[in-house]
Amino acid sequence: MRPKVLVGMSGGIDSAVAAVILKESGFDVHGAIVEIWQDNSTPDVRKNIGRPWYERSCCHLPMVEYLCEELRLPFITIDRKHAFQEKVVDGFKEGYRKGITPNPCTTCNAEIKLNTLLHWAAENGFHFVATGHYVRKQYSVRDRIWGIARAKDHKKDQSYFLSRVQGNSLSRIIFPLGNWTKETVRAFGRQKGLPVEEMVENMEACFLSAKNVTEFLRKEEWGIKSERWAVVDSRGITLGSIATGVGLTRGQRRGVGIPNVERMYVKRVDMEKKTVVMGNKREIMSQSFQICDPMGPMFERTLTAKKYVRFRSTMEGIPCKEKEENQLQFDLFGESDGVTPGQIAVFYDEDEMVIGSGVIERDWSVEDYVC
Repeated sequence: MRPKVLVGMSGGIDSAVAAVILKESGFDVHGAIVEIWQDNSTPDVRKNIGRPWYERSCCHLPMVEYLCEELRLPFITIDRKHAFQEKVVDGFKEGYRKGITPNPCTTCNAEIKLNTLLHWAAENGFHFVATGHYVRKQYSVRDRIWGIARAKDHKKDQSYFLSRVQGNSLSRIIFPLGNWTKETVRAFGRQKGLPVEEMVENMEACFLSAKNVTEFLRKEEWGIKSERWAVVDSRGITLGSIATGVGLTRGQRRGVGIPNVERMYVKRVDMEKKTVVMGNKREIMSQSFQICDPMGPMFERTLTAKKYVRFRSTMEGIPCKEKEENQLQFDLFGESDGVTPGQIAVFYDEDEMVIGSGVIERDWSVEDYVC
């Protein structure tokens, strides 16, 4: 009997190619889409355009249906819109209520998409779950643990966004694209007759679509009022005022709306005082930070590996170490402008394997608390 695998499909080229690879490798492949977001502004694509799909956000049902039909794959849909709204969207809004910058994609991948696929697969006789993420599974002989590691294609690596996936789930997950490059995936897709050029790649939180954060929160009736916000520098000197500070994030320079001869960056958003504190580049650099909500083997046992931390998916790891008096506080061997409360700090060993993660609670240069 061929092993059954449930492939999470988004309508993009990566998950489609992952399904083809597994099918050609002898698996009994079924496609699945976890429905998470209903954009009511999107027209009925089958009535309004010639193709059976539309410009996608994160996961798009018509494109997945088309792909599964073309690839002759059985296909299911799993409705998780309510859970997505509750855990991801509401959590996103709550983060901005606190004046921090949440990371919805890490929450969605771990708590909604993969968790849903794993549960459905287990209940319906599937041996594995697979996705089109660019990550590898790796075993550390030194520390005797399995983990997610960076992909061969560092530009497309998604290990940062899967850092909150529970390690005990990895034995049932397959990542076919871990050793592929994006160029190779696209070339393979063309070879198989997939509509590669029409499969739009999403680069932002799906529910934001083309809207920025402030516009999204306004549309969601988040309660943004017309009263103006003060903008001050680190000394408290007024620089001007803006319509709202909601949606601004630490380190942001463009879009604040205050002209200044010196380059200024958002340092902190004070929701209670309706004030945005700005600073120069030097003032947003950090050498230490604190996390909350830790998870991963580095917090469960003593590891011998050196630690490197990434605050964004696109940055290279910075060497770091725990403070002796507190395992959740870290010093950087260097400095970074990426220590943003609410974002995820992901820790890697020297072999690029994820060994832990946590929500950035505090940058020691400012009085910001998250958890």
